Amino acid sequence: MLRSAIIASILALLSLSSHAADPLPPFKYSRQPAVLIGCIIPDSTQKIVDIDVQYAMKYSSLTGDALRIFSEDLNDDGCFTMSLPTMTTMYCRVMIGDYKFPCYVIPGDTVSFTFDPAKARSEGLAAAFTFDGALSTFNHDMVYAYEHGFDPQVAYQRMETKRNMNQLADDLPSRSEEGYFSYLDSIRSDIDAKIDADTVIGDAYREFAKAVNRYEYGDMFTWCAQSVGGYDDLGIETDEDYYAYADRIRQRTELYMQDDPWSAPVLSYAMSGIPDFFISHHVNLPVKLPEDYQQCNLASRFLMQMGQESQLLSEAQIDSVRTFLPVLGEDVLDYNDKLEQKLAFNNDQGRSRVCNLPDPLPDSTDVLSALLAPYRGRPVLIDLWETTCGHCRVAFKDMHELKIQLADRVHFLNIASEHSDLATWERLIPAYIGDHYRLTEPQLFALHRQLQCSTALPTYVVVDADGNIHHSFTGFGDIDMIMEHLNPVLQ
Repeated sequence: MLRSAIIASILALLSLSSHAADPLPPFKYSRQPAVLIGCIIPDSTQKIVDIDVQYAMKYSSLTGDALRIFSEDLNDDGCFTMSLPTMTTMYCRVMIGDYKFPCYVIPGDTVSFTFDPAKARSEGLAAAFTFDGALSTFNHDMVYAYEHGFDPQVAYQRMETKRNMNQLADDLPSRSEEGYFSYLDSIRSDIDAKIDADTVIGDAYREFAKAVNRYEYGDMFTWCAQSVGGYDDLGIETDEDYYAYADRIRQRTELYMQDDPWSAPVLSYAMSGIPDFFISHHVNLPVKLPEDYQQCNLASRFLMQMGQESQLLSEAQIDSVRTFLPVLGEDVLDYNDKLEQKLAFNNDQGRSRVCNLPDPLPDSTDVLSALLAPYRGRPVLIDLWETTCGHCRVAFKDMHELKIQLADRVHFLNIASEHSDLATWERLIPAYIGDHYRLTEPQLFALHRQLQCSTALPTYVVVDADGNIHHSFTGFGDIDMIMEHLNPVLQ
């Protein structure tokens, strides 16, 4: 008990001495973990044994690793130390017993606090906290704003929750476009007024909160119809009604974006992927965004490409990563290397060869005939793929044994284009059974036109023994699915 009280007193003195000089530091990303240290003053009415922290990664592959939840038991002194691999300056949701509060952490830095549950009950949440270390005053101000109802992120999250539950319309002055924006304007004005009037919060949090208020306000523009209750409540019955409505939203958005409200550097703390949707759908002019946010956003796009689509980075993308992502690029390239290793396999069968179309082609527009000419008398499975397509490479790996079994019954033609890096293509194809062609872009365009198949990858085209196209299909499911498509031409 004595030790905890001494720690609390020391942290309180440190916090008071640094309150006036605690600016909001620049947004940061690093491989070093953020460290959260805390001590909970013993409470006779509530026994607290652990602490939980939740946060959503600002950039991730979106394959289940975006939401992070960490728990830590308190030691005998009621203290804990938690190492959080946030990679970036990060908003966390901290839960201690029945209490929850917001807190920002910084990779490579330490945020410390003491919390007195008894004081929280008698004097309020903010009064029960003493912060130290990075963002000490800012975090205290955030807890204070959270408690007093003018933390913009919390206010708009509540709006979003009500919208998702179809309850927001109940708060509107009227179920109309005017009613929605009147309500939205009032929320923004009310939060700004509270921020301006409060004398407790410091300049760092005040700057941040006002920027976030405007950012979140603009983000809500796009949800007008869903918040009101639907297009019927807006009186939209014809295409002309809809286009007029969409034009009004666009005009409102253009006016809002005139002075680049999303260019504030502090927004790198709070921004998610929403600006892309907002900008692509409603803004026709170039939009300034915080540089640090743009780097995280670019990293996120590459990670999503690899995580969601299993599509490896192209050589041009790798160059972009090295050029534009001096810190985050290491993690992006590491993810790409791991995906490359996952897709790789060894083949000692010697059943692959490089082939070329006749040069020149007898008919420059008839790529298909030139391609199929050597393969009459046996069914053909054409595989349209690229080296960066992870799903294509998984299919090669999974179909390997099947191709060996069918080697005397089916010709396998594997077609990539010059979009596939030549060195990568030459490295991969020895493991992939079949004849390999690497077409120019005009040749591939002509082939797609003749095949009348999807341009998505992988796409397969089944050709019978007489050279007639039987059918095509896109996507690899499993070996049984491949056999279902091949069996009709194998009879």
